[in-house]
This record gives sequence, structure tokens and C-alpha cells, in this order.
Amino acid sequence: MLYLLVQVNESIKCVISERVVSIEAIDNKFSDLFDAITLGQYNDREVKVFIRQEKSENWRKVDNGLKGDLKILEVLGFLRVKFCFVESNLNTQDIPIPTQNRESAFSILMQNSRKLLLPQRITEYNNCDRLYNEIIELLQDLKVGWMGGVHDTIGKIFVNRIKDAIWYIDPHHSTLNARSCHLPILFTQLKTYQDGDTYNQYYHSGHHKKIQLSQHKLLQLSSFLGLSISQPWASNDIWNQVVPAILSLIGILEKYVQYLNEATIIMTKHHHCDESARGPENNCIMYRTAACKRDNLKDKYKQLNNLLFEKQVYEHVNIQQYLPNDVMKRY
Repeated sequence: MLYLLVQVNESIKCVISERVVSIEAIDNKFSDLFDAITLGQYNDREVKVFIRQEKSENWRKVDNGLKGDLKILEVLGFLRVKFCFVESNLNTQDIPIPTQNRESAFSILMQNSRKLLLPQRITEYNNCDRLYNEIIELLQDLKVGWMGGVHDTIGKIFVNRIKDAIWYIDPHHSTLNARSCHLPILFTQLKTYQDGDTYNQYYHSGHHKKIQLSQHKLLQLSSFLGLSISQPWASNDIWNQVVPAILSLIGILEKYVQYLNEATIIMTKHHHCDESARGPENNCIMYRTAACKRDNLKDKYKQLNNLLFEKQVYEHVNIQQYLPNDVMKRY
């Protein structure tokens, strides 16, 4: 009895994995071994036979193929057998596609260049990074993107400009809403806003000077967004949901700039005006309080009252000298 390590290969694909088999004395052909391994499933295929002693050696072809005598294994000490199907006799569906019918590398590159791509997400170290990634997720849901590899250049710049604008106005939504400058509906769908949270939380929680909205910064952000959507890619129909939202975002930035300009003009006018900006007829609240009789004063005020009656009108008086300490604490 001879023990062999046998495998059956079709091209580079292994049809039957390696296995150890034993050969009885009545089996004298490689075809008997092949039928025992494959159970007669591949009798219609042309097969080549290879043998070797150790795994580290090269395979040696058996000239007679399946008709070869198995005794050579025992005589020469070969314990490994490999059966390989001849490609010329493969079924029609297994025949490789002729070179002329295969897609060329250029065709594959052209197809890839037409795919819509978005910038890669970044590692989130802070809420600003989270805003960047959520903008990309929002654009992905809208099935938009850039072709030709510009997603890593033009696309990345565009996403950063949206992020900068939303991050800057994030702590000032109430201020903007008071002037009817509401965030476009598209950007309210960002995940953090949907969760009822904000991005720039440090603005409110941090102990630092709270900087108000700046005309210069608002104009800069709106200008950058305008530069992006004025490029040719923005005219593609796939951006029909995004571009109007960007225009609306630009609109609220410029609208608040206009309000700040008008407020500055009014304040400058009041500053240089000789008349008071507030008049008693419409900016004052008058209260009427009953007078206190002279003989009804509390003892601690009588000394001060007597002193004031002795002084001339508009004459300076240091009242600290005449009021008790408990009264001075109130002042």
C-alpha cells in the first residue's frame, strides 16, 4: 500500500484541496488514482500529471499522463502527485476572454474618472472636525460629488468653506434669528443639529472674551462660498439641492452685514449729534413718590436734614460724615 499527497488544479484555482490517499496494489494507473480522487466527475477533461518528492522541489511532468504506471512512484520514491486540467479543453464558459474583447486599462481609467467622489473623512479630534465629516455625510446622502479626481482639491476646498461659515455662526443662531437670518433648511439636517446639539460649545462654556459677529469675517466667508459655486461644476444638475442652500447661506451672511452697517451709521449719527438720542417724552419713566414730612424723619437722617437746610444750593456736602455706618453700606 502506497500513501500519496494528491491535489487537483484547474489553472491557478484549486478544484480539490490537497489530501492524503492510499493506493491498493490493484491500482496500477494514474487514471485510477485520478478517478478515486474526483469520483469520475472530470472524465471528459484532458489532464496533465506532475510528481515530486518534497514540497520544496519543482514538479516533474509524467510523459504518459493518466496512462502512466503508478509503480514509478514507489520505485523513484515520489510521494506527491498533482493533476492539472489542460486549458484548451475547458468548457466554453471557462475559456478566458480574448485579449481584444477585454477592457483596456485606459477604458477602466475613464470609467473611474466618471465616478462621483467626495473628499475623504478626517480623524475627529474636535467638534470642528466632526462638522467637516458630517458635511461630507450630508453631501453623500444627496448623491453628489466631483469627477476627474478634483474631489481632493476643489471638493475639499468647498467643504472647508461650508464648514468655516457654519462654525463661525454656530454660537450666534439666536442673534441671527432675531434679524430673520435663519440657517438654510439643508444644513439643519446635519447630524449634530438633528440631535439638538451645537458644534462650537467652547464659545459658551469657555472662560474667554466672547467675540461678536464681524462684518469683515462675514463678508469674507460669503465671498469664498460665492467663488466656489461660481465654478463650472456647480452648474451640473446633481447640485440642484446644494447650490440654492449655499446661496441662501450667503444671503443671511450678507443680510446681517447690512444690518451691522445700518446700526453703525445710526450710532455714528447719534454720536455726532448735538441733541440727545433719548428724549424724556418717549424714553423716560416717571414715578410719583409721596413727600416725607420734616417732623416724621427717622433719627438717623435728622442731622443730615438740618445740615442741608443750612447750606446753599449746589454747595458740596460730604454726607459720609453725617450718615450712620449701616446707611452708608447701602450706597
